Amino acid sequence: MRRPFFTHSARRTMAATAAMAGTLLLAGCGSSDPTLYSLAPVAITQPAVTASQVPAVIEVRTPGVPSSLDRQTIVGVQDDYSVTPLAGAAWSEPLALMLGHVLSTDLQQRLPGRTVFAQNDATTVPAEGAVEVEITRFARDSAGLVHLAGSLSVHRVGDADHGLSVPLDLSASPTGTGTRAMVAALSQLTGQVADMAAERLQALPAAPAAHHS
Repeated sequence: MRRPFFTHSARRTMAATAAMAGTLLLAGCGSSDPTLYSLAPVAITQPAVTASQVPAVIEVRTPGVPSSLDRQTIVGVQDDYSVTPLAGAAWSEPLALMLGHVLSTDLQQRLPGRTVFAQNDATTVPAEGAVEVEITRFARDSAGLVHLAGSLSVHRVGDADHGLSVPLDLSASPTGTGTRAMVAALSQLTGQVADMAAERLQALPAAPAAHHS
């Protein structure tokens, strides 16, 4: 069988058409960027009062988050036997770091007169108290209820034996079915963790008196 004969001009036209098709294909692939979401601090509704025994400088340690949740793609549903990511939805920064920063901002509002910062923030002031959070659940369930579960502990730096710990098992009904409503509900639950941390920092035993020789 004889090969079809193409002129030099026809070959150039075919090559240009193929290149244009490839460019359009790549452009189509690049147009599906995910929507980025961020947790937001939740303001307190009542005036806060800080007890005198609360440490003057508090560090919120970077929360522990399991690898099943600490991913760019947001986990939409987390049930006993499955984790389902949300297509086209991603966190604007690593979840553990974002949780630490939002929690420290929430806690600062609840402890006026104290300095609160997230771990690895640029600061030269040594921390006197620490807040530690471990997250095991941070998503909807199959029925649509939003959950935040894990544990919370607070203690004076260098005195973990006299710290206070409590399990976390919080839930909320989002105002809608979309991702934005879920993230808003998770922000509200993070604010509740800050409420609990503030209460336990208020309840810490007084710092031992310094002994002078």
